[in-house]
Amino acid sequence: MLNNEWVKIPGGAFVYRVRHRIMEGDCQVDHGPVMLDMPAFEIQKYPVTNAMYRTFIDQTGYTPKDKANYLRHFDELDTPDPAAPVVWVSLTDAKAYADWVGGALPSDAQWQYAASGPSRTRWPWGDEHHADYMNADGDKLTPVDRYPKGASSWGLMDLCGNAWEWVDGPIDDGRHLFALIRGGCHYRARHFWHIAGGPHPTDSHEKVPMLSEALGRAATVGFRCVRKGASA
Repeated sequence: MLNNEWVKIPGGAFVYRVRHRIMEGDCQVDHGPVMLDMPAFEIQKYPVTNAMYRTFIDQTGYTPKDKANYLRHFDELDTPDPAAPVVWVSLTDAKAYADWVGGALPSDAQWQYAASGPSRTRWPWGDEHHADYMNADGDKLTPVDRYPKGASSWGLMDLCGNAWEWVDGPIDDGRHLFALIRGGCHYRARHFWHIAGGPHPTDSHEKVPMLSEALGRAATVGFRCVRKGASA
């Protein structure tokens, strides 16, 4: 089984600027540009995999209050790929895992800071798009270590394509309750009005309405965790 080591991300000044498509509903988040003084932190090298999440369940007995759509692929397949990112987990499910490992979900700014690296690149590996560096248009999820060329400058893997990643939330803007996801996924739906599929660059996020636990679980949304760095 893959070892999801913690990667140290040094602190530093960071211009937070996010692109957001405005299709169905606005995103009431400050998209910058704003200068942030980012403290040091640690982030998991890989998204949490099916095997890692299974260990969490086995050791904690975690069961959500609302089980609808929870780990649907575990029910539909006898042995889902242990090295593929876990999906069909809500924001609440992801936070439960993060708490178990002594961490949290990354903030939107932390995710972008870690993914774009010290050079603040558009893609984790640089500024040029390379479809063969990620699961950009496949028919299923792939192991999180499948694309070593897609590693970021800090050695993080599988940040774009494959499965979206939850960031910390939810956010209540007084009119909507929503959360944000990062990185894009392998799936490209025929209709993209609400959320565009495919891989997304490091400076892009999408908005997910928080309607229920069941509707917050999807076949293309997973997560990874962060924790405070030694010097944070």
